[in-house]
Amino acid sequence: MYLLSPNATPFDSRWAVHTALSVVHEGNADLNEYADALERDQWYAIECVLPGGGRIYPVERREQCAGGRFYHYYPIAVPLLATPLIAPMEQALRAAQLEAGGMAGGPRRRFLEGDLAGSSGIVELITASAVVSMAAVVVFLFGARLAGWRMALAVALVFAFATPAWSTGSRALWMHGFSMLLLPAGLWAAWSGRWALAGAIFMLAFFIRPTNVVGLGCAGVYGMVAGRRQVARFAAGAVAVAAVFVVLNIGMYGTALAPFFFVTRANSASIGLHPRIGEALAGNLISPSRGLLVYTPIILFSFIGVYLWIRDVRFRPVGLFLAAVIIGHYILMAFYEDWFGGHSYGPRYMSDLSALYVLPLLALRRRAWMAAVPALAVSVFMHAQGALCWPCVEWNSKPADIGVSQHRLWDWSDPAFLRGFRK
Repeated sequence: MYLLSPNATPFDSRWAVHTALSVVHEGNADLNEYADALERDQWYAIECVLPGGGRIYPVERREQCAGGRFYHYYPIAVPLLATPLIAPMEQALRAAQLEAGGMAGGPRRRFLEGDLAGSSGIVELITASAVVSMAAVVVFLFGARLAGWRMALAVALVFAFATPAWSTGSRALWMHGFSMLLLPAGLWAAWSGRWALAGAIFMLAFFIRPTNVVGLGCAGVYGMVAGRRQVARFAAGAVAVAAVFVVLNIGMYGTALAPFFFVTRANSASIGLHPRIGEALAGNLISPSRGLLVYTPIILFSFIGVYLWIRDVRFRPVGLFLAAVIIGHYILMAFYEDWFGGHSYGPRYMSDLSALYVLPLLALRRRAWMAAVPALAVSVFMHAQGALCWPCVEWNSKPADIGVSQHRLWDWSDPAFLRGFRK
């Protein structure tokens, strides 16, 4: 279903495939070999690191980066994790030598010919769909351990089609899809007593998207409660992954963390105290075009599930972990200046936890599931619009760009999810 959904949103992620291909073919993450393409795209989401260690962002012209290296502004962990999917795809297409005769020149023809850089939007859609599908499998397998396979299958389907997994995670190679995969996998590893693996997964999630520091910290506390030996193993796994990315970052930027990970960032939105925190706290929940509870009301029943798990001594650690991560992530995102997520559909900044949101549904009884049917139907409808309705995505720029007309975030007369029903 993901691949049949037409909407693709390779906006900020537009150079992820190129970076993966650079890693495969040149053994580095810079995009200098694609300089002509970067220039045609007006250097969108591109930064330059100069030979002396200086950094230019945003780049405005090629001459600014003489002797330097062009990098995609967003985390290197995304294309690195996507490489095992993208490299075989390229090899298979080139080996197959599919006949594209009669097909007009364009991304589809280039894709069939094995030109993945020239068809990066298609490659992103396929790769992201695969990542989110794997996340659904993790939800199912973990859920089967907690509540049996029938309930796990139901919850996995809820994750797949009633959360931003469909409308955001599977639409492009954003950071969010990998967060949806790694966070439940890390929790499963911790719950199963595989603490070194849990530490490695949660640290990897952090390098995928820095806001996952909330999950990393909560998992560390979980390990400390479990015992000294467990937290030591957790730390060992986390340090091993961190060491890899610190070495990569020093080689690329000369710093342990990439510039994207800095709390205060030049020429880009930052995390900190800002005058719209109150609006962000409300907007992330109830904005008609960004509110989590508006777009995914099934989560209201997840809160019941968290409560039930906290009361049950067997599942209390999982329940407490989920409560802490959800609340912590919600508060953290309110401190982000660009709280509404730019050009996106629905609650993009809250989407990373999509798999964690649905896991507590495993605790519900049959009567609660019956009561949840209307909320589930609304959730499926909402995320179907993000995957199937292109005018719903264009809402961000029509009639005015959302970056300069943010009052539209509160306009119930024209919410993004109804654009497909309006002329």
